[in-house]
Amino acid sequence: GIMIKSVDFAGIQLDNYTVRETIMNVEKNMSDHGLHTIEEVNMDTLMLADSDDTVRAALDFVEHTVIAENGILEAVGAGSYQRKHEIEHHDFFYEMMKRIERNHKTVFIIGDVSERTKQVGEYLQRDYSKCEIVGAEALEDCNGATDAMVNEINALNPDVILSILPSPQQERFLIENHEKLSAGLWYGVASRNFEKQGKGILGKIRHVIRTYKLERRLNHYHGDEESV
Repeated sequence: GIMIKSVDFAGIQLDNYTVRETIMNVEKNMSDHGLHTIEEVNMDTLMLADSDDTVRAALDFVEHTVIAENGILEAVGAGSYQRKHEIEHHDFFYEMMKRIERNHKTVFIIGDVSERTKQVGEYLQRDYSKCEIVGAEALEDCNGATDAMVNEINALNPDVILSILPSPQQERFLIENHEKLSAGLWYGVASRNFEKQGKGILGKIRHVIRTYKLERRLNHYHGDEESV
């Protein structure tokens, strides 16, 4: 079957390249200066995009979207075996981090909660020991003042900003601050579980429920279109 390179989800275009193709596209882009942007998109973010204009604007704005959950492909009926496997195993994150590490890039982590932001820093330092974590800051630490966070990032001028902010904070932060940030790459991984994910029966049930909700959103959207 031919790989569909782009899927339309209720008017939002999402890239559906293989991990290798995405990495190549990112590397091609990064040769010119300025801030480049990658967003991993999960089902919750797509559900939010419906009612939150900033989330929708951010998804339109970023250069590379990376589908982070299989339910998205299932909902649009576009999942190939290779893509499902890559998404399931978070291959993009792994390959991207390997690239960042191999090129000795500096990384600044931003999150919402202090404890979790520190944990992710420790996790990355352990698994990708050659990438240098130059800072980790949570919105909680600066009382939600994004200016303070921006100043801190810019003082350190990292190669990569890794965002573990949940939606919609992540999209809001990017839309409000992208012009002020001095960094080469913004990589929004959203609120992902970095420690190995427990699939288990509960995980499966949750996945089915969320996929169903997502399909309902799509059907609702297409239904609206017809009644116009």
